[in-house]
Amino acid sequence: MTPEQRLDRLERMARLLYEATVRDSRESRKRRAQLEGYWTALSEHDAAKLAAAERPEDLETSETLRRATEGLDRAREELKQAIETGRTRQPKATPN
Repeated sequence: MTPEQRLDRLERMARLLYEATVRDSRESRKRRAQLEGYWTALSEHDAAKLAAAERPEDLETSETLRRATEGLDRAREELKQAIETGRTRQPKATPN
């Protein structure tokens, strides 16, 4: 193998490592945002649940609890899908 070929291989490896780092960072930010969305939905749901327990006959409170429950379910499903996608994702094949 010539020195130029070695340099080309080294450059290709450095580029692949850089791209993997950027990809992991992007996925980490996305996962963090999904977790924050889930925690926000959970706290809103808990607050709505407490308010509904204090005023069970209030229709507005019941509607708020229903919307908070839907938001929590949606956030939970998005997070679940993201976790499943992360588990089943196959790494890209690296060229030689």
